[in-house]
Amino acid sequence: MSMIKNRYLRFYNAVIVSLLALLGFACSSGSDPAVEYGSPSAKFIVNGNVSSEESNEPVRNIRIIMQNDTAYTDQEGNYQVADDWGFPTDQTYIIKFTDIDNELNGAYQAIDTVVEFNDPEFTGGDGKWYSGETTKILDIKLTPKK
Repeated sequence: MSMIKNRYLRFYNAVIVSLLALLGFACSSGSDPAVEYGSPSAKFIVNGNVSSEESNEPVRNIRIIMQNDTAYTDQEGNYQVADDWGFPTDQTYIIKFTDIDNELNGAYQAIDTVVEFNDPEFTGGDGKWYSGETTKILDIKLTPKK
């Protein structure tokens, strides 16, 4: 009796395993699965020009810090800083402008200012988690140290 019972159980185990394998393959699809995990992001860019309040001349070698990005003005006083992984909603950034070479280009007072992105419009998103980028222009006039 146990031999018949053993064959009976093996047969039904094989049938169940086969059905489960068929169901597993039938449930899978050939297309790319939908992304389920991630975090929406966008790039927030601030660029502009730094010049002297007295002479209106561009000021080079001014250090600009915004969040985790640092940039320096070029010969024409231009700069660009960005937050590459911001959340795609209203954002506020503190931007610090510091003269790091002192007398080489004239000595200027440091400035901390705030840039707000309210109802930002993004371009270049991928339609998934990346919303794209948005830009603000911020021109700064630095006051010479006395």
